[in-house]
Amino acid sequence: MSKIVLYYSLLGHNRAIAEKIAEREKCEIKEFAPGNLLRVFQISIRKKKLAKKAIKLNTEIEYHDDLIICGPIWARKPAPAMQKLLENLNLEGKNVSCNFTYTQDYGDTENIVRTLIQEKSGVVKEISFHIVSESRENSRV
Repeated sequence: MSKIVLYYSLLGHNRAIAEKIAEREKCEIKEFAPGNLLRVFQISIRKKKLAKKAIKLNTEIEYHDDLIICGPIWARKPAPAMQKLLENLNLEGKNVSCNFTYTQDYGDTENIVRTLIQEKSGVVKEISFHIVSESRENSRV
């Protein structure tokens, strides 16, 4: 089975996690870059642009069976870029693992992500949470 790691990283935490996973799994890695810092915080007017960038990634994942997605949690939910990515990827029949970073609480992220993946006919393989303010890690499947 062919794997690919997709990541969105504003401050570098998720890039580091994605790079470690790609090295360990010996697989391709691809950044989902919705724009510079200013654009990220103007998210409400950039949702169409995010969707277009996510849709373009479908050609990158087309021949991969396993997707490993890394990104941040903001305000107890997946960052808007992560939600747009999951909403616009063709996940049909793909095994999807997600690694999310958080600073205080990951809220209802697991249910939100599980629902998004299942609505796109993907298979939830694993959802992991990594705290970035401390060195501990918390995983749930």
